[in-house]
Amino acid sequence: MIRSLTVLTVTVSAVLLAAPAHAATSDDDIRTGQADRAVLARLQAAPDLKQAIIDHTEWLTDPKGPRLAVFPTEYGRTSAPASAWASAWNEVVALAPSANQRNMKDQFRCHYDFARAAAPDKPSWNLEQWRPDVGYLATVLAQCNPS
Repeated sequence: MIRSLTVLTVTVSAVLLAAPAHAATSDDDIRTGQADRAVLARLQAAPDLKQAIIDHTEWLTDPKGPRLAVFPTEYGRTSAPASAWASAWNEVVALAPSANQRNMKDQFRCHYDFARAAAPDKPSWNLEQWRPDVGYLATVLAQCNPS
């Protein structure tokens, strides 16, 4: 148990240090609802990537509150580098601007960093808006689903 916790802690620490900074997309561009602006925002979100990481998102109704299903592309699911999580998050925000909350960002990063390796065939990564904002490490320790 201690060995696996140490490995998890080292892995989480490495992931936290590997986060690149990218330019944010403009909420005004996204709010217009125009498809060309959304596509432009997605391209601006991941300037260093040759392929999109996120295919689409879909807001769903959950008894506890809103849930965002994030559907990664095959590239995002299997081949995108771990260091591209911030670009992937920018793609999510470009597709679903109201998801831009810290608790949802932490859930997404947890899914990107760990769940995609553990369950690469999972159809979507589900981010629940109602989950508490406990920080990234606590989100990881709660297997991406803090309560």
